[in-house]
Amino acid sequence: MVMVCSSMAELFIQYKVIWFGLKSSWQQTCVSINDSLVAKGKNNGFFAKQAAKVVRTGQEVEDPAKANEQVKHWHWIVGLVVTVVVAMIIFHFQWDMHPGLTILAAILAFLFSFLAIQIGAVTDSTPLTAAAKASQLVFGGATQNSGFTIQHAQKINLAAGGLAAGGADVANALVSDFRTGYLLGTPPIKQWIAQAIGTFVAVWLSPGLFVLFTKAYPCIYDPELEDAECPFAVPSVSAWAAVARAVTDPDVSIPLSSGLFAIVMGIVSVAQVVVRHFWLVGERDKWRKWLPNWGAIALAWVIPAPVFANAALLGAIIAAIWRKYSMRTWDIYGYALAAGFIAGEGLGGVVGAVLTLAGVDGATYGSNIGCPLDSC
Repeated sequence: MVMVCSSMAELFIQYKVIWFGLKSSWQQTCVSINDSLVAKGKNNGFFAKQAAKVVRTGQEVEDPAKANEQVKHWHWIVGLVVTVVVAMIIFHFQWDMHPGLTILAAILAFLFSFLAIQIGAVTDSTPLTAAAKASQLVFGGATQNSGFTIQHAQKINLAAGGLAAGGADVANALVSDFRTGYLLGTPPIKQWIAQAIGTFVAVWLSPGLFVLFTKAYPCIYDPELEDAECPFAVPSVSAWAAVARAVTDPDVSIPLSSGLFAIVMGIVSVAQVVVRHFWLVGERDKWRKWLPNWGAIALAWVIPAPVFANAALLGAIIAAIWRKYSMRTWDIYGYALAAGFIAGEGLGGVVGAVLTLAGVDGATYGSNIGCPLDSC
């Protein structure tokens, strides 16, 4: 509730920016269509009129990429159509999902893309969890009273929600990549080709990694095997499952106190966004830094263990001390070092899974030396 409310409030509070962006996109589309028609010796009064409304102030930032360096329209249009069609086929045969629901998921992915891109650009925190939960609520209503069994409805809820949230995630990542490429002067078409190659590799690599980890740690997907020794708590999975049950199973009873608490905290998170945007301005702007990030707080509620919170706290303390005494070296090495730690932990997890499958992991040949309370 808090994630959805705070994220939606952050989005709608930027209504002026959103309206300007939509208006500008529409005008540029009309200009492009009108120019294409004129080049072919044709004319359309509607598009010509809309194109004439574009006002040039001289302050526009021109795209430095040449025409031959741009991504052609047919590149992404063909890719979009193929992706949606393939998704309809796979979702139908894999999860017995009606093609209409797949199209609805694709539309939600398009809408949530604006949410992810806008909030990610403003707050540097992408609200993918909020988008996922919102999509689950939509599909909870779409599958209600439709003749689906509860188990089938939950399966559709999870699959469609994953498609919608995944689409928003990819859109945000692509925009970030293109923005970085723009600042570095990279031709868009080369970035597009690189992204296509990376996507093709990831399509085959991701399932392989999933199989690797689930083979090494069956407790990931089997609740009966989950215990205190499971190295993966997968808190997000629990949140997805809880929402799917809540919106599809009429027998799920949510305690009144939990419902009231969720509503109150949702209102508080929205109120903070409004206060920060309209009241904490000018001389009062200095108080903004003391406001909590409700998205981070809500994420901490979802995660059952304080591992990530403690890691974030330790990293923030180190960064604050480093920035205070040597801002120059922080600018050079800070983010690169943090990225290295993140990548190193991910690669270490893959190595650990391989060692577990080989029977030579820490549980077999490891030691508790140096571990607090023999917790390793």
